[in-house]
Amino acid sequence: MIKLAYRNLWRNKRRTLITIASIFFSVVLAILMRGYHGGAWSSLLENVLHSYTGFMQVHAKGYWDEKTLDYTMVWNDSLKNEICKNKDVRNIVPRVESFALASAGEKTKGVIVVGIDPAIEEDFTKLTKKMVQGQMLKANDNEVMLSQRLAKFLNISVGDTLTLLSQGYQGASAAGVFRVKGIVKLPSPEWDNQLVYLPLSTAQNFYSLQGRLTSIVVDIYKTRRLDKIATALTKKLDPNKYEVMTWKEMLVELYQEYVSDESGGKIFLALLYLIIGFGIFGTVMMMTSERTREFGVLVAVGMKRYRLVGLICAEMFLIAILGVISGMIAGVPIITYFHFNPIHLSGEYAKTMEVYGMEPVIMVLWQANYIINQGLVVFGLTIVAIAYPIYSIGKLNVIKALRA
Repeated sequence: MIKLAYRNLWRNKRRTLITIASIFFSVVLAILMRGYHGGAWSSLLENVLHSYTGFMQVHAKGYWDEKTLDYTMVWNDSLKNEICKNKDVRNIVPRVESFALASAGEKTKGVIVVGIDPAIEEDFTKLTKKMVQGQMLKANDNEVMLSQRLAKFLNISVGDTLTLLSQGYQGASAAGVFRVKGIVKLPSPEWDNQLVYLPLSTAQNFYSLQGRLTSIVVDIYKTRRLDKIATALTKKLDPNKYEVMTWKEMLVELYQEYVSDESGGKIFLALLYLIIGFGIFGTVMMMTSERTREFGVLVAVGMKRYRLVGLICAEMFLIAILGVISGMIAGVPIITYFHFNPIHLSGEYAKTMEVYGMEPVIMVLWQANYIINQGLVVFGLTIVAIAYPIYSIGKLNVIKALRA
């Protein structure tokens, strides 16, 4: 049956190639659309989450609501070991985070001060790759590192001094003058406008927080297990002392926008599938109509209708396989190229994206699962379209078919 079906395909090469082409372009279009949509959000989340918040954080209970240094936690090996026991946790990033007034010359601006462990932070945010001037901080430095847009606003560069004024733990005063050691360019414009980095020990001394932290970023291996990991950590840690929060809870507006856009993307993709489905159905209808006389002759000479249905199903199955595989083979190189060579925008469109806190780059997501899924969906639509020739053969009037 398969052999006969394969021969039938190439008896009319034009008809077969038209059908394969409709499936081919459907697969390529679906892969490209999903790749660009997924890439936009993947890029945005990577920029925001890996530049600052991370996918998950542990705080002292009440810290996230109040955002004050009165809600800090003691940093000790017991807490560290309890979090790291989870096999899905890749690393933990201790931080001291607070606000301060930064001044350089006649320029002053409110900033976010982040105390970091340079070695651990480098593994998480890759700050050295984002360095545009100077050097990375070291654990015992009494120096600062600035984000690029902030440095530009304050008109300050490496080697200049920055004055920080704030309030420390339990009302203690916090003031200091620090030399600028480095300047980094953060991909998220929001963070690039306001971040000042200090070594962790220096930040603890500045805010009178010796041995205490405001937050612990939990770096995980698989983001798809985020909710399960958060639930497991919540059960392990004392709920009266600590709170475990995912980025969905910390960045509520961003998450709502993500959910809304994902839903819109799925609706648009469903409309695309509908158009693809009708396109494939039209092609199958044309193919069936052209072969009406052929079907009549086969039934007239004694071929059972169920065998004829089996033959047509085998033909459509082969056409679907050829169309889907060729579409995936053509789509993957395009996705791969634009994944490693994203489109950098300029002009007004780039400025508009920066206003919304997005890097002016169009990324393409490369994940095997969504590429395979698009192929499977189009393959499924093609199989569904087989219903029409099956129905036509079942209702076939042999006499009328022979006269067609």
